[in-house]
Amino acid sequence: MQTLKDDIKQRILVTAREEFIAHGVKCTSIRTVARKAGVAVGNVYNYFGSKDELFCEVLRPLITALDRYIQSHNSEWHLSLEVFSARRFQDEYILAMKTFVINFRPELRLLLFNAEGSSLAGYKEKIIEHQTKIGTEYLQLMKERYPHLDINISPFFLHIASSTWMSIFSELVEHDEFDEQEIECALEQYAAYSMAGWRELMKVWADEFKYIK
Repeated sequence: MQTLKDDIKQRILVTAREEFIAHGVKCTSIRTVARKAGVAVGNVYNYFGSKDELFCEVLRPLITALDRYIQSHNSEWHLSLEVFSARRFQDEYILAMKTFVINFRPELRLLLFNAEGSSLAGYKEKIIEHQTKIGTEYLQLMKERYPHLDINISPFFLHIASSTWMSIFSELVEHDEFDEQEIECALEQYAAYSMAGWRELMKVWADEFKYIK
């Protein structure tokens, strides 16, 4: 019986995902989801109390992965001066961005551009706030490890930097007409541009990298 219930719930989620992606939140109805999933409308409400709850459940894997992706910025691996110079960190950043967008592009489009009428509307601002908070924590963690670093960075600048990252992320999601080579080139240039700026702001000097290969 539990297996049957799980199967019904999964059918509802799969169908709802397709409908939300195709039509957005406002133009998707529970009645249509139920019909296409082959269940009664009342059965949908047995699993999900509202359309908004169903929508949030459809996007839960994306939001969980997005949070994990942003949190990874402050991992032990990134608490090194080498992040400002070593190519492997730049390559990791580019691969992570590309992979995330490829794996979740339909859901990201839904969350970032078509979530009006749901509790997830305006989620871009939440991502920016979260990214700003993570960035502030990162500066503190780096200062603890490298006391000579200057982390007197304007909170408003951190917000601007996070907004810029969100804009780039949104462009990657929205525009799939560019081929992989063009996307990689753009990300490489942004990474180089960004790192040069952070080196200057945090007073990370070139002689600190002379032994870094």
